[in-house]
Amino acid sequence: MGRFKKIEIEGLIFENFGKLFLDTFNNVVKTSNLSESEVLKKIGLKEFEKLLSHYEDSISTLYLENHKFNLEAFLKTHLNNQKKIANTNKSTFEAFILYVNGCYVVYEKIVQKLKRKRIDSTLKMTVALYALTIRRADMIVNQLLNGYVDGAMIIWRSLYENAIILLLLAYENNNELADRYFKHSVRNSRKKVLSYNNNFKALKFKPLPGSTENNLKSQVEKVNTKYGKEFLSNEYGWADALFTGKQKASFRLLEEKVEMTRFRPYYLLCCEHVHPSFNGLNDYMSGNKIILPKILIPSIDLESFVDPMQFTVNILQEINEYILYEFSVKEEYNVNVLLMRKVFQKQQDTFNKLRNKGTRRRKTGERSAGGYATRKPT
Repeated sequence: MGRFKKIEIEGLIFENFGKLFLDTFNNVVKTSNLSESEVLKKIGLKEFEKLLSHYEDSISTLYLENHKFNLEAFLKTHLNNQKKIANTNKSTFEAFILYVNGCYVVYEKIVQKLKRKRIDSTLKMTVALYALTIRRADMIVNQLLNGYVDGAMIIWRSLYENAIILLLLAYENNNELADRYFKHSVRNSRKKVLSYNNNFKALKFKPLPGSTENNLKSQVEKVNTKYGKEFLSNEYGWADALFTGKQKASFRLLEEKVEMTRFRPYYLLCCEHVHPSFNGLNDYMSGNKIILPKILIPSIDLESFVDPMQFTVNILQEINEYILYEFSVKEEYNVNVLLMRKVFQKQQDTFNKLRNKGTRRRKTGERSAGGYATRKPT
């Protein structure tokens, strides 16, 4: 067979596969009054292979139609596991979810208000990105409730990248920049269409309608005419104008622009779980050995949840400094900010027992008095 013949496992999926086939074959031999060699000689190798293929098809179909998997039982176990994780770290999860839910409440009220208002490009983009960051935070809640810390870190990377764009658009407060951000999306649309056209036959998909390509070509031409061909050559070309000389915009430069580089170490750590580098296995190592059973075991201890939780709420807090400033009435702004800060601090306080035990955790929000951002958008 393959390279790992020494560790081939009989019954890897089907128990007694070979025995059942031989029993079936022997029954055929018994009913024919011929010996095994005579039966094999009579039917021939090709017919025998057909018989084996028919048996394989039958047993796999039989397994599929009579599997013992029970969805209700699975969901019950799944829910019990979530409850165990949540109850083991009850105060932390309560504060974490309370903060995320607070963002939901704020967003829903913003949406209700905007239904009756005309808004500019900057506000339109920032509100949409605010929704995406909340959605990502909710995903992180669910990943952690299931014990998937690495899953939470993978999603956190997306949350963080959306947050950086949101803050940049908010602090620059330039509708032309927001328009450029929107129109730059044609770059990815072009990449997707080209990739689809190169692979739809192999995927056995239908070709794209000609109108799709024509429409995309027209959009690209309009963007190139307005902003120049360099605009679409860079992943962050929409932000090139923010930087002097021939310097091209990059995610790192955007981080620096909104003063968020202190989060880069965790961002890079999360990237290890996104990309298939060996470093993604570090959490399952003991010395220089990979502990294979550990890879599939969800985490349950609070210590492993600390970073994804505090980094998630910290990023949301950075965003809320802008959102609450933008949408609160003057008389309520201070109390709105104060409440969100207190929920944040409540979550941070639940980690104290780890610190008291000697576990060193970085307080990510430490930048100004009280540990929170104080810069207001202009």
